[in-house]
Amino acid sequence: MAPLVPRSGDAVFANVERVNAELFTLTYGAIVRQLLTDLEEVDEVNKQLDQMGYNIGIRLIDEFLAKSHVSRCVDFKETAEVIAKVWLHIISTHQ
Repeated sequence: MAPLVPRSGDAVFANVERVNAELFTLTYGAIVRQLLTDLEEVDEVNKQLDQMGYNIGIRLIDEFLAKSHVSRCVDFKETAEVIAKVWLHIISTHQ
């Protein structure tokens, strides 16, 4: 397994901007409502939300890789271990 980050999860988390959960919830709700108004079809809204979620996930992974300085993983198992040890630690210790 490639060596984990040279910095701890806490150090990485300290450099991440935070967003108020209530603001996030209100913003998401407004986006869903606007999509329902614009598209009118629930299936189309779900497709748009799915695409938005995918794009957000890609951005989160890019940001994680940029800020955590993890080395390249060689297989899926190693990738899962790195995420479990670093990223999930960040989330679980700072909620």
